[in-house]
Amino acid sequence: MQFKPFIFICILTLVGCNNSDSEPSIPIEQPSTDLVTVGTISGFGSIISNGVTFSTTAATVMIDTEPSNLAELQVGMVVSIRGSVNTNTGATTASYIHFESDVEGVITNINTNNNSLIILGRTILVDELTVINNASFATLAIGNIVKVSGQWRDQERIQATYITRTQNQYMNGMHMQVKGVIQAIDPDLQRFNIGTQVCDYSGAMLKLNGLALTNGMYVEASSMRALSENVFFLDQLQIRQRNRNRYNDGDKLCNLNCDFELSGFITEFISATDFTVDSLPVTTTSSTVFVNGSSSSLGLDVKVKVDGVLNDDDILVADKIVFSLQSFIEIDADVESINVSNAELSILEINVETNSSTLFHDHSDAALREFSINDLAFGDRVNIRAYMDSDRVMVSRLERQPPEDKVTLKALVEEINPSSLTLLGVNVTTNQNTIYRNKAREIIDAETFFLSVTTTSLVKVEGSYDNTAILANKLHLLDCDYGCL
Repeated sequence: MQFKPFIFICILTLVGCNNSDSEPSIPIEQPSTDLVTVGTISGFGSIISNGVTFSTTAATVMIDTEPSNLAELQVGMVVSIRGSVNTNTGATTASYIHFESDVEGVITNINTNNNSLIILGRTILVDELTVINNASFATLAIGNIVKVSGQWRDQERIQATYITRTQNQYMNGMHMQVKGVIQAIDPDLQRFNIGTQVCDYSGAMLKLNGLALTNGMYVEASSMRALSENVFFLDQLQIRQRNRNRYNDGDKLCNLNCDFELSGFITEFISATDFTVDSLPVTTTSSTVFVNGSSSSLGLDVKVKVDGVLNDDDILVADKIVFSLQSFIEIDADVESINVSNAELSILEINVETNSSTLFHDHSDAALREFSINDLAFGDRVNIRAYMDSDRVMVSRLERQPPEDKVTLKALVEEINPSSLTLLGVNVTTNQNTIYRNKAREIIDAETFFLSVTTTSLVKVEGSYDNTAILANKLHLLDCDYGCL
C-alpha cells in the first residue's frame, strides 16, 4: 500500500509533460517494398488478385484510357495493380489499378465442341473458370453483344476469364472495339485483318503517334457502326501497347527491383530460361522453385503463376513458378456445413477447402459484391469448380446460385459396380430412366456406358440427392481437352 502515492505522483508528472506547447508528433514512415501484380480479380472488400488483398483507399482506377472507379470493376476481370507491401505488417496497398477489355462486340460464331466464340475476329476460349454475367455459355447466341476480358494465349487466342452479355443484339450507336495485331494490310483498299475480322479504316481517325500503319502493329479498332457484310467500318484506330506492365501514359508500373506477380499462359517458348507469359519475357535460374511441376513442365500454352523481380532488361526473373492444376471437379449442391476458421465447407458430404486464391462470385438474388466464405449459410446453393491437391479438394471458383432441386457432381470415377459408380466418395445409382451419353455427347445405352467407364474416367452426373446417394437422371462421359465446362 505504501507505493500507491508514488504511482499517483508519477502519473501526474507524465500528464503534466503533455501540454499544448509540445511539438506535434511526426508520423513514422513505414518500410515498404513495391509490388505489381497482373491477374484476375477474385474478390472485393478492397480488391483481391493473385491471392493478394490490396487496400484501395487511395488507388487510381483506369479503364482502358479513361479514369474510372472501383465500382466499375468486376470479379473475373484481368487487371494490373501497382502497390506496396508494408514489410513490418505485410499489409498491401494499391496505388494504381488498370483494366483493359480485350474485345467488346458481336458474337459471329459459337463452337460447342471446343467451347469457343468468335467476336470481331478474335477467338475467345471459355472454360470452367470463366465468369459469365447475364448469361451462361449455353445461353449465349450468335448476334449477342458481349464484353470480354482474359489472358492471352498462343495463336492470338484469348482465354476468357470474364464475359458479360450487354445486349441480345446490336442497336444503333452501340460502341464496339477489338484489340489485336494488324495482318494482311491493304493500303489501296484501306483494309486489314484482326484475326478473321476485316477492318476498313478509310473513314477512321488515326491515332498512331506519327507512325505508319504496318502489319504486326498492336491496335485498338473501334466503331459505333454495325458490321456491314461482315466488314468492321472503323471510326477510330489507335496504337496500343501490348504490355500489362504499363501505366496508361506508357511508363512502367514496375521498375527495377520491385516484386512482380504474373498469372497467365506461356505465349512464346524457346527454352526454360527464355519464354514469355502473357506479354512479359520470363527467365528462370538454378534457384527458381517449381510447384506442381518442374522446369521440364514449361512449354507453349502452359498456364502458370510467376513470382519474381524485373531485371535491367525488363525480364521477369522467376523466384517461384506455380503450374495451374486443372479444375475438372464440379459440385452443384447445397451447403451442409461451414468452418470459416479453416476456410472449409461440406457439400454432398464432400469436404472442400478455399484459400486466398479462390474466386468468389455471388449469383444469388442477394448479389453481394463483397462476397466470401463468411457470407455463406447452411442451405445456400453453390456451384464450385475445384482441383485435387493430393487428397484435398481445393476450390478454384465458388459461385452462390439461386435455389435448385437437382444436384450435379463431376469427378473421376473411384469405384464401378453394376449400375452404380462412386465419385469423391459419393454413391451414384441409376434406374431405367437414366440417360447416358458418351464423350461425343451421343446417347448410348447403360451397358455401353458401363463397359466404357474406368477408374480414370471423368464422369458428370445430374440427379436427385437423398443425403446418402445421387439417383442419376443423366450420366455423361467427359474429357477436358477444351476445358471442363
